[in-house]
Amino acid sequence: MIRLLLTTVCGLLAFPAIGCAQASPLSGDDPPPLQIPLTMSRDPQLGTYAAKIAIMLGNGKPLSFGFDTGSSGLHVFADADLDTPNTGVQCSHTPTSVTYGNPARITLSGVVCYAQLHFEGFSTPARVPIAYLTSASCPPTNPGCRIPNLHSPKAMHGYGVFGAGLTGIMYGAGNVPNPILTLPGRHGSAYSVVLTRDGGELVLGSEEPQNSAEFHLTPGTLPGEKYSLPRTCIFVDGRPIDVCTLISFDTGNGVPWIHSVDTDSIPLRNGFITPGTQLGFGPPGDLRAATSVIAGTSFADEIKVVSIHGRPPLTNVSIQAFFGHIVTYDNTRGIIAVAP
Repeated sequence: MIRLLLTTVCGLLAFPAIGCAQASPLSGDDPPPLQIPLTMSRDPQLGTYAAKIAIMLGNGKPLSFGFDTGSSGLHVFADADLDTPNTGVQCSHTPTSVTYGNPARITLSGVVCYAQLHFEGFSTPARVPIAYLTSASCPPTNPGCRIPNLHSPKAMHGYGVFGAGLTGIMYGAGNVPNPILTLPGRHGSAYSVVLTRDGGELVLGSEEPQNSAEFHLTPGTLPGEKYSLPRTCIFVDGRPIDVCTLISFDTGNGVPWIHSVDTDSIPLRNGFITPGTQLGFGPPGDLRAATSVIAGTSFADEIKVVSIHGRPPLTNVSIQAFFGHIVTYDNTRGIIAVAP
């Protein structure tokens, strides 16, 4: 059941660890925010966390999709069987593809389809573009990749990926938009992600809490790209260091990492940040970190620092930096805001 969030995010009573943050009041013309539940799973072997969202496509049954703020667009795998009769989904002949991994590990290809999306207690008012991916290939960076069974939910780890990010090529031939941005009014221009290790919510039409740190997105440079990644400066054990990078707020990544930075100010051991070190991230000019992660010794919390030739410095904070925070995405202002 959808619950209404009025002037605060204190409606999240199921998550007492988060606490309450005062938000700006809604105007009389704004629709009330809508809360869509997110579930959390943990890999029993790796210990990494992943957020999931349940969606019914057209006339189908509810399916589980990875909730990924590091990508844009709803990418549906062949195991969803959208090409069977009476699905309520209309597919075109427009080709589309997506490559997963950094560096690239596998490419999935298919066609653009159109479906009404039904979440728990909320449906999109019209059909939205989605990518129906029915074949796979190995990219040049991973020529010997293993092609999974695209018709097996177990092999594909679910039925697809719900890309809820603001950055990347969201519009253009063969590319599909973040479905949230297709919604009318404020529901389609501002939303928040609230996560704990036990669950969370996607809040459509939310207001940014007043105590947020604002990461300003930079203008896109590629065709169809509205925004590219913002910048962050890094803190070590609460102290700012003279290192700033691009930053990716990526719920689809279970482990933080850093690429191509000057590591003189970051304690390292064998290419990983020394266990117990707190790595914080804040907008340039801020004196305190907006969120942080702590380096550990397991696969799930080791923070690797690697150098990739020809790429700008980049930090991926992973899903861990979302825990205990309200992360608000404002497509109109071009801001990702982070509050306790």
